[in-house]
Amino acid sequence: MSSQQQRESVTTRRLVDLEVDECWTLAVTRPVGRLAWCGAQGPTVLPVNFAVNGTNVLVRTTAYSEVSRECDDSPVAFEIDDIDTENRAGWSVLMRGRGHLEYGPAGGQEPDVWLSGPRSLRLRIEVTEVTGRRVTTPE
Repeated sequence: MSSQQQRESVTTRRLVDLEVDECWTLAVTRPVGRLAWCGAQGPTVLPVNFAVNGTNVLVRTTAYSEVSRECDDSPVAFEIDDIDTENRAGWSVLMRGRGHLEYGPAGGQEPDVWLSGPRSLRLRIEVTEVTGRRVTTPE
């Protein structure tokens, strides 16, 4: 795509808000999201594997992690997105809520953790707010 075509295509794109149901539908299509919180080191954002269980987001972690030390009973945010750089399009979903550490099986969907080693703890994010946006492609 030439520079002129790129400039013309940008002028026809729009940013649109997503409905809550569409945000949840899109979220489950990605295996990795970003967990954010404000802790002892200041704002922190980490990419993590996750699963959605109802209106909760589940993340597996270890007892010695920053996540387990700083996210229990704390406000957190979780972001999932999909970016198409070639077509300059994509979507982003932001979830806000409170983190709760739990032990044992979730009784539902569990994250497919990519890292080796035991992850005996689960951070359950009790989601209280969901927003999303999509960059539309020209027709």
